[in-house]
Order: sequence, then C-alpha cells, then structure tokens
Amino acid sequence: MPNSAMASQVTINLTTKDPRIMAVVPIGIGYNADINRARQILVELAKTHPRVEEVVDCPVTQLGNSNVVLSLRVWCEDSMTALKVQYDIYEQAKERFDREGIEIPFPYTNVVLKKEDK
Repeated sequence: MPNSAMASQVTINLTTKDPRIMAVVPIGIGYNADINRARQILVELAKTHPRVEEVVDCPVTQLGNSNVVLSLRVWCEDSMTALKVQYDIYEQAKERFDREGIEIPFPYTNVVLKKEDK
C-alpha cells in the first residue's frame, strides 16, 4: 500500500477489537496416503486442543513434487496462541500419522554415476 494512501485515509486496526487469528497448519502426506483419514485425524487433533477456539477447514492446498499438502485452519485467541497451537499440531500429527501408517514423505534425489568411455 502506498504511503500516500495511508496518509490520506483513516486506518482502523481491527486487532484492537478482536485479536483472534487464524492458524494455518500445512502438513504434507504421501500420494498413496488416505486423504480423508489424514484430514479426519488433523480435525480431531484440532477439536481436542484446548487452545483452539474453532476449526474452520482442512482442504488440500497443494500437490507437490513428493506430497499432497493439507492445510488445517483454526481460529485461536491471539498470535502467540496460534504459534503454540501450530507447534502442538505438528508434533501430535507426526505421532498420530506414524501410528496410523500415514506417510509424511520427504524429497529425495537419485544420483546416477556414468563411466565415460575413453
């Protein structure tokens, strides 16, 4: 936003009235994983977290090179709470996905060495 626009109009800071913030927790799963089961687990973790005020959604937001990304979206009291919730959900999701056999993939590279004929 240009400075001229800021200087010539009234700016209202809505966080003074409502400090809530949406925490977005992106988590990648393998292409062979059950998307609906992974989504169900993430929503369940969010609903049982004591600092989550409201669970909004958990859509697929990206088809990456090695994973499908689900983005859990939840409302939290403020930005510090949102960070704490995000960290908690990451840890809980890793533990739960491990137990349920849902892969959290990581990229890898194959290196092929060729011998040149002289």
